[in-house]
Amino acid sequence: MSALQRVAVHVAVVDDGRLLVLDGALPWALLAHGETPSAAARRVLGPDVELGDLLAVHDGRRTHDGLDLHTVHLVLAAQLTGTAPAAAQWVPTPDDWPLAADDLVALQDAERARVGPVADDGRPVVRQRLACYAVVVADGALLLTRLSTKTPSPGRWTLPGGGVDHGEHPLAAVVREVHEETGMAVRVTGLAEIGAEHFTGRSPRGVLEDFHAVRILVRAEPLEVLDPVVLDVGGSTDLARWVPLAEAEEVGLVGVAQRGVQIALAG
Repeated sequence: MSALQRVAVHVAVVDDGRLLVLDGALPWALLAHGETPSAAARRVLGPDVELGDLLAVHDGRRTHDGLDLHTVHLVLAAQLTGTAPAAAQWVPTPDDWPLAADDLVALQDAERARVGPVADDGRPVVRQRLACYAVVVADGALLLTRLSTKTPSPGRWTLPGGGVDHGEHPLAAVVREVHEETGMAVRVTGLAEIGAEHFTGRSPRGVLEDFHAVRILVRAEPLEVLDPVVLDVGGSTDLARWVPLAEAEEVGLVGVAQRGVQIALAG
């Protein structure tokens, strides 16, 4: 059975103690290949919506039409600057976010391109990758990892974290990845944001990919502050260390780490 992981974006618009719902649930859209979360929200609520903080992360798993589906559900705060859709309703804000049932997040035809056979005709392989990274700060320093020669950006520094395995909750994935890359046990203390990047390029294996990177950023704290040690030797990380926040911008950061510095400085 083929495995398929995908991301659903749910939008929480709260105004004066009321929550906007469509068909009794948060407005939502399945994140299409190459799409940003903001674009997915606009497909549902129109152009006058602005996304804010990441509020919750859930996941579900089921089999459907010969596929093992792992759907990660992201709840994002939003402001609606225009008129709500005619079918929308305002209800008292509940204690829990009302999400559409996982089995209603239907399989889309375009998603099958990510599980079909790879065509040997020069076309890029369609790939969407969900990853989760941690902003870990202790004593004024940020925990960073250096990318190895097996990555497209060897020698540059990033946040600890990495890909979410099929069926794995993103918050479990980031705890696992931080430990593998730094030897440190951490606890997630808060959610930060979700971002996406779309490009075509060669993977470390030399495969031409139409690549959609979807990245969750969280805040975390170490259970014990240690000198970092890379446990997963031979992978994408060849060094880890604490970098004073005041010096972090000078070491050569990739984009997700630059955003991590901003989150750390904002507290």
